[in-house]
Amino acid sequence: MELRWLESFVVVAEELHFARASDRLHLAPSALSAQVRALESHLGVRLIDRGRRTRPALTGAGRLFLEEARLTLAQAARAEAVGRRAGRGELGHAQIAYVASAAFSGVLTDVLTRCAVPGTDLTLQVRELETPAQLEALACGDIDVGFLRWRPVYPPEVTAACLLTEDVVLALPAGAPLAAYEAVPASELRDENFVAPDFDEEYGCRDQILEVARQGAFSPRCAAPVRDYIAALTLVGGGLGVALVPDSLRRANIPGVAYRTVADVALTTRLVGAYRKGETSPAVRGVIRRLRQAAATAVTAATTVTAG
Repeated sequence: MELRWLESFVVVAEELHFARASDRLHLAPSALSAQVRALESHLGVRLIDRGRRTRPALTGAGRLFLEEARLTLAQAARAEAVGRRAGRGELGHAQIAYVASAAFSGVLTDVLTRCAVPGTDLTLQVRELETPAQLEALACGDIDVGFLRWRPVYPPEVTAACLLTEDVVLALPAGAPLAAYEAVPASELRDENFVAPDFDEEYGCRDQILEVARQGAFSPRCAAPVRDYIAALTLVGGGLGVALVPDSLRRANIPGVAYRTVADVALTTRLVGAYRKGETSPAVRGVIRRLRQAAATAVTAATTVTAG
């Protein structure tokens, strides 16, 4: 049974006039009549009485069939609309992971806001996950998009776009003598314990601490590694050390923590959006498209600031 047969029957049933129905459907009357007959032959029942001297009329079977035909056409239209929207990435599901520090950068919420535009019904599941675990989850398909700290190398099936480059600042106990500095000389940090995410898993932290230590001419003392930057700031607030953290983490408002620049070392860190190469899911491709838009906006903003 073809949908065009149903459409022809419904229009004839509504008009009860083959000529007017032909005009609505932009069909020749003979073609319209042939489609209705094909439907009746397929069902094995007459749906329309075609009087020579009277207007066509629905049979009892035709009246019963009309309601079902309308429902079928409506459902077919809904199915087509869903298919087209899914193909455009406006419907579907995506798993997103982020490092804790990304929540304070504004980039994650920017991408999520872009995904929530009117007419889009994406179901997004968002969870916190460390950078190494995100890369593993991306590679095996457990997540679709990750917001993580830059890595020099990614798994072969994963690619990344830079979303934000920000300064790295020194977090120190608010009551410490070093808080009196507006910018702390690197040499003044020789007796401090540096707290950072696990050195074996977080690229950048180790290099940043070593760079500060080289500038200050000392060997760094490092506390036991912690899970993430938020844990590091908690220890700093408790007076147990100092930490080098992305500037956006000021927004975390951890009690007892002050933020200062390092006077003689300029450090930066990058937040990236990572995803699988050759992604096939239209919904995930929609999220990736919005992530790329955010990355392009970040590049434009950085260029404008530099030019200014």
